[in-house]
Amino acid sequence: MNAREEWLEQRKTGIGGSDAAAALGQSPHMTALELYHIKLGTPFAPRDTDDERTDFGRLMENVIAAQYARCFDVKLRRRNAIIRHPKHPWMLANVDRLIEGKKRGVEIKNVDSIAYRFNDEWGEPGSDQVPTAYLLQTAHYMATLDYPEWDLAACVGGNRLVVYHLVRDLELEEMLVEGEHRFWQHVEKREPPELDFNHATAIGFMKRLYHGTNGETIRLPAEAEAMHYAKLDFDEQEKLMNAGSDAARARLLQMMGQASVGLLPNGGGYTRKVIDRKAYEVAAMRYIDFRFSAKKGATNE
Repeated sequence: MNAREEWLEQRKTGIGGSDAAAALGQSPHMTALELYHIKLGTPFAPRDTDDERTDFGRLMENVIAAQYARCFDVKLRRRNAIIRHPKHPWMLANVDRLIEGKKRGVEIKNVDSIAYRFNDEWGEPGSDQVPTAYLLQTAHYMATLDYPEWDLAACVGGNRLVVYHLVRDLELEEMLVEGEHRFWQHVEKREPPELDFNHATAIGFMKRLYHGTNGETIRLPAEAEAMHYAKLDFDEQEKLMNAGSDAARARLLQMMGQASVGLLPNGGGYTRKVIDRKAYEVAAMRYIDFRFSAKKGATNE
């Protein structure tokens, strides 16, 4: 077993900072049920991941850390070990960096510029307004290491460093510890938490968890029939909504005719732009890009 495999096995013995949001049902990327199966080592089909993106994230960590240290004139050090909470052994921490001479850590993120711009969970740099998953992650680290503060250093779009400062919140920490403890009891008792069926990853995870067939025929409960008709109803509503959207789109295109920009009374508007796509690995094509902009003047972005 190599070092990374050993580290992954250690992570199964508790909840790490990056697990905190999923354990509390607050992660946009993973349900508590998926995290439960990961901790138990349940074999299921892997996610479709972008390995190059992951590799770049790891490579950028050193660059972001160096820029943070330069900007704030501090020395950063790694803590090449998984830290365990002294009272809650199921709370683990594998931190990015610690500031020498201070009880403060630094969490490093490489953030896409579009994701940063359009995620309203990001506040002004210097504030403590960060996405919920990152807030819980840093709170987890402060609780585990007994640190009063933590910085989140994010490189946005590959060329801009933004830093957020988070201070230990004992009320949030109490909620965090209680929530993580409830989750860990599910793991210890081998009792899976309920699946959040509305979660964006729920269907994908079910397909990966039950990725094969065994040839059996089973009888589903009465609830399944009700769910079947509910699905048909939602499918029909989706068709009607899509048809209505397409009809409205066609009417707007008719109103615009050959115009490039069509302004609405509220200041927003629609734009039409001819796009010529050259033939590389796909066939060449020509089409009209038609989109709405809420900005006054209706410019393409």
